[in-house]
Amino acid sequence: MRRDTKLIHYGRGPLPGPANPSIERASTILHDTMSTFRDAKERRETDDHVVSYGRRGTSTAHALSAALCDLEQGDACYLYPSGVAAITTTLSAFLRPGDHMLMVDEAFHASQSFCRDYLAQMDVSFSSIPWDATDLSPYLKPNTKLVLVESPTSLTFKVMDLRALCDSAKDLNLTVVADNTYGSGWLYQPLCLGCDVSIISGTKYLSGHADTMIGAAVSKGDASAPLRAHTLRTGQLLAPDEAYACLRGLRTLSLRLDRHAATSQQIATWLVERPEVKRVWHPGLADHPGHNIWARDASGVNGLLSLSLADGFDPEVFVDTLKLFAIGASWGGFESLALALQPKSGLTSQDHPQVRLHAGLEHADDLIEDIRAALSKSTLE
Repeated sequence: MRRDTKLIHYGRGPLPGPANPSIERASTILHDTMSTFRDAKERRETDDHVVSYGRRGTSTAHALSAALCDLEQGDACYLYPSGVAAITTTLSAFLRPGDHMLMVDEAFHASQSFCRDYLAQMDVSFSSIPWDATDLSPYLKPNTKLVLVESPTSLTFKVMDLRALCDSAKDLNLTVVADNTYGSGWLYQPLCLGCDVSIISGTKYLSGHADTMIGAAVSKGDASAPLRAHTLRTGQLLAPDEAYACLRGLRTLSLRLDRHAATSQQIATWLVERPEVKRVWHPGLADHPGHNIWARDASGVNGLLSLSLADGFDPEVFVDTLKLFAIGASWGGFESLALALQPKSGLTSQDHPQVRLHAGLEHADDLIEDIRAALSKSTLE
């Protein structure tokens, strides 16, 4: 069955029945005999889809985890109340006091702050690797256990060669965890490239409507057991209403991403020719860092792009002047967004101001006209 068709049928039960699975809210699951109670407790140790207690999820969350597991081609999927919760829980599952980890130097700022401000207190250290690293041996320490990658990287969207990196990690016995929010399992499948865990902030494209908070970690092979154990140990779960909303959003994932991709590509190509713009970052551009690798390993781009303005243009005035692009910290919904990022602000490691744009589902020509008008009013006094 083709992937587009699967999106429509994920979680559907026997007919006659609802097109979407029902929202099942529960804490206590009732039994009429001790025998069935014990049976459920026994089966849940090897089957994550047994409904046994609300903290382990109801059928609504189980339907979503099964869908994401199939989408990412993994062996198990665990759900969390946010993307950050998925990242922090996954790292905590594999790292112990005294361990060392590697992290791509342009990783999501919340991932960096968790490693710097929390894991360091737990006696876990980390080092940065460049986005184009493939041989990990020069960065290895005797206590290195894990590599956190993100491809494309945050804000400049540089593409890592995960195939080569994972080959090196396997030789060095390292676990590879990928932040796959950009690709969201549809455009990109890090587990198929050799990664052990793929994390998605479903707050973005999976739900797609800017109204749901969700994180997911999909694992493969031996990585599933420690992730499962730590998720249960720390009581992480996703509420059934959020699971339902994300499942509903999945139905249009391919259609939405096609539109986001076409619009962002059109905007990026237009911006490259503008004299007000110094640089554009977008994996669909031929001169983008890692463009050929992305074309080899992924099936397309999403709605994100970043740019830096030429000298004499104020990025904050530009963003404030935009009408169709609202200012917002997230992305991946139906709406277009813009954010001005100052150098070394904690959100970007670049030494010059950036503007991040998310191309929503509005008509591309209207968005370009909005950008054109804002550029004309963004000169410094």
